[in-house]
Amino acid sequence: MKNPTMLKLKDKLLEVIEELITRENKNRFISGGALGTDIAAFWCVYMLKKKYPDIQNIVAIPFKNQDKVWSDDQKYWYKRMLELADEIVNVEEIDKYKTDDDNPGEFSVAKMLKRNEYMVDHSQAIVAVYDGGKGGTANCLNYARRCYLGHQIWRLYPKYDFELEISYTAG
Repeated sequence: MKNPTMLKLKDKLLEVIEELITRENKNRFISGGALGTDIAAFWCVYMLKKKYPDIQNIVAIPFKNQDKVWSDDQKYWYKRMLELADEIVNVEEIDKYKTDDDNPGEFSVAKMLKRNEYMVDHSQAIVAVYDGGKGGTANCLNYARRCYLGHQIWRLYPKYDFELEISYTAG
């Protein structure tokens, strides 16, 4: 989290999240709790709670043991994040988002996708750090566009110094 790219991302996330609070009147923020951008976003919201105490900082975890294969340092910060969250949602335990997986609490790609769907379904705006590749962020954005829930999509381009583009899905 202390490398120059992550520090630049953190600064941009602080700017974007504060704009969502002040200009768009958003007060609930959901992070997926994954390494990288998700955790950075959580800590940015946490920092902004000092200035905006009414905002909610929610973590939607895809399964109980998300940090199982992470380093000790990563596990420490993950557990600290969960302690400080206003709410923790274990998505694999919600009927609408259950998968056919037989291993409760353990990793599966399907659980990661369901976590993303949960976040989209419970949001009005999406902040995505997305380079255009395939994977979880692409699936999440495609799901948001397919749902047509009237989301604002605030996309940050990592290749272009986290330049911001705002678009809207049809509502």
